[in-house]
Amino acid sequence: MATTSDATTPEPREHAPGSDEALLEKMGYKQELSRSLGFFSSFGIQFSSIAIASSTFTTLIVGLGFFGPASFWSFVIGGALQVFTVGLAVAQLVSAYPLAGGVYQITGRITGRPWLAWQTGWLLVIAHAVSVTAVSVSMAPFLASWFGITLDSNMQTAAWASGIMVFVTLFNIAGVKVAALLNNIGVIAEIVVVLLIIGSLLVVKHPTQPLSFLNNTGGTVLGGHWWGPALFAMILPAYLISSFDATGNASEETQGANKMAPMSSVVANVSAYLAGAFMIALVFLAIQDLPAVMGSAVPFKDILDTALGRTFSTVIEAVAIVALLAAIAMLQLTGIRVLWSQSRDGQMPAAPWMRKVSRQQIPINATLTMLVASLLIGLWSSLLSVLAAMTALAWAFAYTVVVVVGLWALAKKKLPEHPWHYGKFSVVIFVLAVIWSFVICGVLVASDPVHVGLGLVGVIAAGCVVYLCIPASRRGRSRDTAPGHV
Repeated sequence: MATTSDATTPEPREHAPGSDEALLEKMGYKQELSRSLGFFSSFGIQFSSIAIASSTFTTLIVGLGFFGPASFWSFVIGGALQVFTVGLAVAQLVSAYPLAGGVYQITGRITGRPWLAWQTGWLLVIAHAVSVTAVSVSMAPFLASWFGITLDSNMQTAAWASGIMVFVTLFNIAGVKVAALLNNIGVIAEIVVVLLIIGSLLVVKHPTQPLSFLNNTGGTVLGGHWWGPALFAMILPAYLISSFDATGNASEETQGANKMAPMSSVVANVSAYLAGAFMIALVFLAIQDLPAVMGSAVPFKDILDTALGRTFSTVIEAVAIVALLAAIAMLQLTGIRVLWSQSRDGQMPAAPWMRKVSRQQIPINATLTMLVASLLIGLWSSLLSVLAAMTALAWAFAYTVVVVVGLWALAKKKLPEHPWHYGKFSVVIFVLAVIWSFVICGVLVASDPVHVGLGLVGVIAAGCVVYLCIPASRRGRSRDTAPGHV
């Protein structure tokens, strides 16, 4: 959504028809960021943001807690709905609007309502900031244990998490090529973790459960009403497979973005889903003491320790830490692009300062702002489970908005030309995406109405306050002449 800002309209330049720069200029912007990402790096942004194997170390407890080993089926069904409805729909919209800001830009350009677009952008900025904190906090005990340190207080955990966040931010400040290098290493590490877990559980001899064990609810079902716990367990794939516009947020740094960004996102989502389903099944079948595992704070680690031995489990953990560092970097990078995109449009307080780009073509001040936000959130590390659930809801709610407006634009044939689409199946995919988005938002709120539901209301209310702090001369003023604005 192009809006009035303190920056002048870019002077027309000669670009090859159909080039990334020409398309960007057509949408009202000049090329400011370094367009240097190819398919692997673009794929890696999404794949690292998911970090399917590494993130499962800390989130498997969610599925087990709600539905026991039967949560495998919740992952299979919920994950498929995440990837093959919402993920596909957002990828098509990214192809139509390959702009930094992702959902913020898409919503604004389709609806022409800057306030709605701004709020979706705000939700995603908060979701990314909290995710950076959440992953850093979950990593801190594992990293500290390498040095023989046990974190006994929230302040100690926050201090270690802060160090992790600062370390990762240095890569994002150094430049997109440096961040991409870390990400590429992280992608390789993530693939290695997946292969190590799957390969070792298939090869190493250990007691295994029969396939019917995947139907074991672990005592979570009372009175025969299994559908409630099964639905709540679908929060697990909502945690693991999200941030569907991550490649879109980096599209102004991606070559051939209107095709490359959506393609790499879909490939990353599908790969993570298939690897995750296979891996979770094998991990559950390796459980030897179900009550002990379900009562553990680190069930994934305990299962691997028992099945493979602590030494080999520690090796997997070490590689997973490398992958998680890349995940933090990519979560931060994509959140920064949303914040910078809003600032570029003048839709943030202190927008002229926030939109500045460094010599390395990095949104430096937006980067520092995201770091500070994540550090402040880290002070509430004791509420991490609540923050994580609220983050998933913020993501889901923002994507609900964008798939609804996307369905409307598709039905009215309002989308600009885009090479990535699904032909006659597009409408069906968008309808299913809308239905599933409402369902998962309802499940997330029902899981903790007070903290998660009211927490999101608080985030939206805070967003309204920030929006009103934008000078009235800039707030919500669309550049009606900008091409691509419906």
